[in-house]
Amino acid sequence: MASQLSSDVLIVGGGPGGVSTAFTLGTLGISTILIDKKPMEEIGEKVCGDALSPDYFNEANREVGLPVPEKEKGELMEVVTETVLLGTNQTSKLVLEDGSATVDRLKYGQKLIKSLSQFPNVEVIADMRANKTIVENNTLVGLLCKNKNNEYIEFRAKVVVDASGTGGIVRRLLPTEMIGNRFPQRLPRHELIVAYRDIIRVKKEHPYQNGMYLVYEPEIAHVMPGYYWYFSRGDNELNIGLGYMMYERNRGKNIKEINKQVRDRKFPDAEIITSQGDLIPARLPLPSCVHNGFLTTGDAAALANPLNGEGHGVALIAGIIAGRCLAKAIRNGDTSEKGLWDYNRQIWSKYGLINAWGVSFIKFINKWGFKTFDWMLDKKILRQDDIIKMNSDPNADLSLLSRALKGWRRPRTLLSLRKTLKLARDIQYLGINYPEPENFDEWVEELDKLVAIVI
Repeated sequence: MASQLSSDVLIVGGGPGGVSTAFTLGTLGISTILIDKKPMEEIGEKVCGDALSPDYFNEANREVGLPVPEKEKGELMEVVTETVLLGTNQTSKLVLEDGSATVDRLKYGQKLIKSLSQFPNVEVIADMRANKTIVENNTLVGLLCKNKNNEYIEFRAKVVVDASGTGGIVRRLLPTEMIGNRFPQRLPRHELIVAYRDIIRVKKEHPYQNGMYLVYEPEIAHVMPGYYWYFSRGDNELNIGLGYMMYERNRGKNIKEINKQVRDRKFPDAEIITSQGDLIPARLPLPSCVHNGFLTTGDAAALANPLNGEGHGVALIAGIIAGRCLAKAIRNGDTSEKGLWDYNRQIWSKYGLINAWGVSFIKFINKWGFKTFDWMLDKKILRQDDIIKMNSDPNADLSLLSRALKGWRRPRTLLSLRKTLKLARDIQYLGINYPEPENFDEWVEELDKLVAIVI
């Protein structure tokens, strides 16, 4: 018979979303157990571009006291001056962000997981895999898990949080009949980015010093939409890699070989420190991120930015939102879908706005290619202040169309751009006007119609 542990909240996943949720619950006195499938010393390691804007970790520190990465401890690799998107001609340039940083994911992840030890109401258990959901009366009440010794442990909780990453292990284990149209059990392939990266050491200073560059290298022309990245980690280290949409036409492409082709051309003498691949969601947030006794956050909730794959900082902030909503629901004695519903409103009013632009522009790029995108950058039709407005204000006047009309003699492309802008704003409008549970079906129907629009 399996041994049993209980808590108010059970969190699956010790990445930024899971730790941030647990940390917030720790400050609020809610009994919490966090489990992770990795050994304790490996929790926090994740394949990504290592990018983390100081805006995110400073906000998390101000809000709940979450520790920030420190350079002297090797957690903060480099503070960079800007994040830049370069077009296919390598001269078309768009500054996406002024100032960012690269972090050592394992070292910073370890710092975060160890920070939970200050809370007597939070327990971390490593080497623990979710095996089966425990559902009673259409409510998730716990998980049956297995440790490294193949021993079963039954965890009971008022709410189970899926912070397990893109795969969403808890989401996948939920009964289909319970989920309904709330969210997909598995994210479709065409809404995922496959990514692969190397951490390399070079013998001399590299040309990407103090910056993060998203570049459309010629080797990736046949797997668009996608990009190659160069993220500086100091004088002689970089995180380099690529990501592209898992469309059917990209099936069977060898991402390791594509990465090697670029690496060998740009850094033929590089020492490879480590290499790894992963999947990243590139879509709108899940229609609903909650159910009876269930909440999901971070990549498991598909919150990563579809355009640049940024999910680390997003998960830190989303975890704080999750922790506060969970604490409120538990104190109110209502951890049903309705009791957790405010989390959906907050997620969609924040990340629905950002991701609406991402999914819309992916449609535009997929139709017209990056030559048109280059033209938009060269002619200053798309500018840095547009990116800022896109991510914050659905009613902002971007003036893209008026700029495009000046000297542009491509009416079909102009029409697509108009449709792209309208689509993004229509999705944002739905996000801002997130429904009550009783009106959810109609809202999802409208959302599905928008997502199906062809630019």
